[in-house]
Amino acid sequence: MSIKVGGTAATVIALLLPARQTWLEVRAREDAQELAKQAVTNYQLALRSVLLPLTDIFDRIITAPHEAGQTEAKGAAKQAVVNSVVQFTDVPRARSCYFDYEHHGEERKLVCRIYAGRDAKPQTEFSSSDPTHLEVFKLLENRQSVRIENIALEDYSRFALDRHYTYQTYISVPVATSAEIFGLLTLDALHPGELLPQHEKEMLLLAQLLGIALAGGGGHPRS
Repeated sequence: MSIKVGGTAATVIALLLPARQTWLEVRAREDAQELAKQAVTNYQLALRSVLLPLTDIFDRIITAPHEAGQTEAKGAAKQAVVNSVVQFTDVPRARSCYFDYEHHGEERKLVCRIYAGRDAKPQTEFSSSDPTHLEVFKLLENRQSVRIENIALEDYSRFALDRHYTYQTYISVPVATSAEIFGLLTLDALHPGELLPQHEKEMLLLAQLLGIALAGGGGHPRS
């Protein structure tokens, strides 16, 4: 009798264990799917919270009745995008900057007048007359974005966006259309690896929207 009971118990256990494992795997998949759905929902809500205010500002640029109104709206759009980059990427102590692309005779410059996040304005003004800055202008004029995970592992002259930098990772994205360059949008953070490919994609979206809005307000081609 003991042998029969033991055999029956062993059979039941042999059947139940795989069934329990299957149930656990199904439950884990369901939980993962629910978490994924929630993450998508949260992402969509965050995206709307960023984009909806921007569309109002962009509309002001296009509909402004005079140049002064356009200039004011463009400044507000730049600041809103810089704020949105910090808000949307949500990296601790990150800093976003907008560099205006300017011409001074034959010299081209990138000047940061707008920034948000970490309370320290970039100290470097980029000039095409400085050989160590030429790579920055080349990337900008080719409409190329850059994401550097760790500046310490890269060539300083090519990738350091600020001679007095304290950050260790950054992303730079051109603000431009196919016909016109307006500026450079950047995001930097204090620790290597904090800025991810998804952050670059988000910045590209915001930079493209800003470029379209600035072009919609009129102006003379710069490149």
